[in-house]
Amino acid sequence: MNRIESMGLQSMYLQDGRVLEFAVRGPEHGPVVLFHHGMPGSAIPMDSILDSVTDRGYRVVTYSRAGYGLSTPLPGRTLLGTAEDCRMLMDHLQVDGYLVVGWSAGGPHALASAVADARGVSGVLLIASFAPHDAEGLDFVEGMGAQNIVQFGSESQGEREQRVVVSRMAALVRDAPADLASGVASLLPAPDVAEVTGAYGADSAVHLNHGLAAGDEGWLQDLQALTGPWGFAPGHVTAAPVELWHGDLDRMVPVAHGRWLAGRLPTARAHFESGHGHLSIAVGSLGDKLDRLRSRTS
Repeated sequence: MNRIESMGLQSMYLQDGRVLEFAVRGPEHGPVVLFHHGMPGSAIPMDSILDSVTDRGYRVVTYSRAGYGLSTPLPGRTLLGTAEDCRMLMDHLQVDGYLVVGWSAGGPHALASAVADARGVSGVLLIASFAPHDAEGLDFVEGMGAQNIVQFGSESQGEREQRVVVSRMAALVRDAPADLASGVASLLPAPDVAEVTGAYGADSAVHLNHGLAAGDEGWLQDLQALTGPWGFAPGHVTAAPVELWHGDLDRMVPVAHGRWLAGRLPTARAHFESGHGHLSIAVGSLGDKLDRLRSRTS
C-alpha cells in the first residue's frame, strides 16, 4: 500500500478528463456529509476536525479542489464550477441526499453546492465563512490579520502579484509547519494559537502539505474564485436550512462576514460565539453543529 492509499485517498475522472481527488470515512450507512475545506486544503481527513462527526454516525466525504493535492488544476475555476464537480462526485458515490459543511473558504463553496444541487443538498453548515468580496456595506478586510490584508489586497494588483503573495504564504505552511503559529501570528488570537500547537496543528500540517505538494495553483485559484463574482447571491439559497457559526475573535475571516451573511441567507440560524477564533470554533465540535442542522431537515 502506498502513502496515498494509506490515507484513504481515491480519485475519479470528471467529464472533461480532469482528476478529482477524494476520501470517504465513517459508518457505511450513516447520513452523508460533504466537507468543503479551507484555503489552502486537501482531501486528507483531519482527525481533530472529523472525529466528532464520524463518532456521531456521519459518513464524511472530503475532496481536494482543483489544483490541490492530486486534483487537476483548473485556471479560472468558479464557485459554481467546483460545486458541479462535487455534484458529479456525489453521483459517482451514488449519494442521493447529503449535508454540506463549509469552513472558511469552504463556506462560499458550500453555498454554491446548495445552489447547484438544490435537490441533493438537504442542509448547509457554515463555519467562519467568507462573505462575497464585493459585499455591499462590508469592508472585506477590516479586522483581518496583516497576512490576510496583504493576500486579499493583492487582488487589485493582478495575477502576478497574487502569485508572489501566495508563494510567500505557502512557504510558511510547506517549509515550517511547526513554526506556523509565529509565522502567521497576526491571524491567530489566543484560542487559535492553542489549537495550532495541539493535535489540530499536527493534523493540519499533513492536510496542508499534501494540498500544496504539487505547487500553489490550488491556492491561487481559490483566491481568484473568492475575490471574483460568486455567480449567485446568498439569497438564492432557499431550499436548504443553514446553520451559521462564527467566533467573535476571528482574525482570518472577521465576524462581520458572518453577520453580513446571516442577514442575507433566508433560512439561516446564526450563532456568534464569544471567545472563539477561526480554528477554535470548529475543532472538536462539528458533530454537535451537524446534529443541530440535521434536526432541521427531519
